[in-house]
Amino acid sequence: MVEVDVFWAYAIGGSCAVAAGRPLASASAPIDTAHFTRTLLLLALVWAPTGLLLLLRHPSWETMQVADDFAAIPPWLTLGFGLTNVTQGIVGFLVGARLLAHGRRYAAHLNWLLGYFAMFFVLLYGWDGRGYDRFLYDRDMFGGVAWTPGAGLQPGAGVHFLTSSVARTLYLDGLYLLPPLLYLIGRWHRDDARRTNNPHAARSIVDWAGLHLGLIFGVALGAAGFTALVTHQLFAITNNHAIAIAIAVPLSLAILWQGLLAPGRPLQRRLARTLGL
Repeated sequence: MVEVDVFWAYAIGGSCAVAAGRPLASASAPIDTAHFTRTLLLLALVWAPTGLLLLLRHPSWETMQVADDFAAIPPWLTLGFGLTNVTQGIVGFLVGARLLAHGRRYAAHLNWLLGYFAMFFVLLYGWDGRGYDRFLYDRDMFGGVAWTPGAGLQPGAGVHFLTSSVARTLYLDGLYLLPPLLYLIGRWHRDDARRTNNPHAARSIVDWAGLHLGLIFGVALGAAGFTALVTHQLFAITNNHAIAIAIAVPLSLAILWQGLLAPGRPLQRRLARTLGL
């Protein structure tokens, strides 16, 4: 989706940086490294086309039900979408590289996880508390009828989205994107673990790739779900989505940091052991 892919691209770039590990941390110019070149190729040749395919085939869904069809999307937005799917990944990579260069490996992991957190929050809450509702609605299943609030949960929608035309395109995108992405991240993590005598040096590429997915759907999605719930509660008080989001996001992140993620907290200790930090 257009509204979330900038965050997803950032997360991909940041996760590639942290997977690269020590060679990137010691590089005087991160953009001159082979890791950056391969990340850039991944972003431009694998990641970016998946979003453009969805935009062309399902413009209403890809814009979170904002555009009625592809003709309704301004040309600058289409160009910007394709561009930022690459540039935001570069930004995520460079931020991760800078954190690694300063010896802040845990912060480098939080950097890419924050990208996925933002992505999931938009999918769950959006800007009006209907992110999940917009996500679950494919107008092709209802004769092209435009989305209205609650449409994603009506009979014939919801779980039936898994067999929709949008879902089939997502499956195709996944087959194209996930193998090279997970292989690259898994291999770089494995190589860096072996290079640095990490206690988890025996892990395979598949093991590292599985751990990566676990962090995405455990830490990032869990944090986004908690934040979305807090936002819903604050909206019930303020009756204003913008105010609720502005308060809930920093408040939720502060709670998660102090309770789970700060140094010495339970989840931080678990992550440090799991990742060999």
